Amino acid sequence: MPCDLFPVFLKNLEALSVTTQDRILVAVSGGPDSMALLHLFWRFNARKIGVFHLDHGFRENAPRDARFVQEYAEELNIPAQIGAYDITGFLLSSGESKQQGARKIRYQLLSNFAEANGYHCIALGHHGDDQAETVLMRLLRGTGLHGLAGIPPRRGPFVRPLLNVYKKDILKYCHDFEVPYVVDESNFEPIYLRNKIRQELLPLLADQYNPEIMAQLVQLADLAREDELELHSRAETVAQRHLKWKGGQVLFPRGVFAELSVAMQRRILRLLLQTYRGHLLQISFDHIESWRQMLAENSTFRLSLPQVWVSATAKYIFVGEFINKKWTPMELPLPGKVTAGRFTLTAEILPKESLGPRGDNHEDFDLDALALPLQVRPRREGERMLPFGGAGSKKVKDLFIDRQIPVEQRDSWPLVCDQDDILWIPKVRRGSKGAVSRSTVRVLRLGFE
Repeated sequence: MPCDLFPVFLKNLEALSVTTQDRILVAVSGGPDSMALLHLFWRFNARKIGVFHLDHGFRENAPRDARFVQEYAEELNIPAQIGAYDITGFLLSSGESKQQGARKIRYQLLSNFAEANGYHCIALGHHGDDQAETVLMRLLRGTGLHGLAGIPPRRGPFVRPLLNVYKKDILKYCHDFEVPYVVDESNFEPIYLRNKIRQELLPLLADQYNPEIMAQLVQLADLAREDELELHSRAETVAQRHLKWKGGQVLFPRGVFAELSVAMQRRILRLLLQTYRGHLLQISFDHIESWRQMLAENSTFRLSLPQVWVSATAKYIFVGEFINKKWTPMELPLPGKVTAGRFTLTAEILPKESLGPRGDNHEDFDLDALALPLQVRPRREGERMLPFGGAGSKKVKDLFIDRQIPVEQRDSWPLVCDQDDILWIPKVRRGSKGAVSRSTVRVLRLGFE
């Protein structure tokens, strides 16, 4: 009996939400996996598919493979885009590995071509053997649940309808349905870890430990993926509820973080980095765990992770550097308002007898007790302030520390001063000068946004 993969292929497309109305771009290298995939899509809906082939410039036989794909696409009456890219030049400039760099360029070119030509999905020929190899390779290198989930069946426009089909069945399909293909000699070079796993480790495990090792690894990926999706969804819900951007940094409340389980803490930290950087490249378990331990043991700290600084105060976790808006000292008109960095400061003059309730972001002063004009300026090195209700003066630096103002924000924080003293540091402390009393006639109400 011929090995017909079409029924399982149709079932997989349904699970991937791919229909006959979708235009599909099939990535075809010329090998048996991608050629079988192309043939199956041709049977599915020949009018809605296109072919994309990329010559990486690595191998002698690359021009032969490009001609082979072009001719087969013409035979099936399918439009084909045959492209070439100087990936070697890209690798020299980027410093990425051969396999990683080639993959990055290939995916980017596929995405660009699909978007420009109206394709809804991009089909890739990864199969069950690839999935088993990926899971085993990640186990050897060290991984968590996310890594055990292996290759996703769908990510964005990329779909993989053969992930539960094995190589031997693909080869038999090509034989039974007379689907031609070429052989990539680099797949047999033992210099790559994946090739060594394919040629040496998996056969050894199947022969001496478990004949079903391939299927077990694929099943492990399926189970891990479902658990990972559930836990990731919960972490995203927590992050969306509490995460925010401020001053170019990502912030997360430390009190909320402390109430989470260890597993969820690790996921939240990864999500904070993902939100800030857009990716998690070079971030290992050890980075996340060191950060988490510092949050458990230290009230304030600053830690360097790959390509990013993270820090914390008693109240917040911060990812990234605070972006200070540069500003110069200025006079605060009475009445009027000025913008200093991220603060908008307001001033209004009110008669004491008609004074209404004061809001949380406001302070009242006896206008006639102040030395005008008022000035808004940044702090100065070593200066002090006499806080309202305090027994003596305190360094402005210590007042910032008391309120857990991050160190990188302090130099751009506005101080409201008269000609002699600091009157108010918004969100931090007001000074003792100009307190409203029985003899006050005119009240200066300062506020901030």
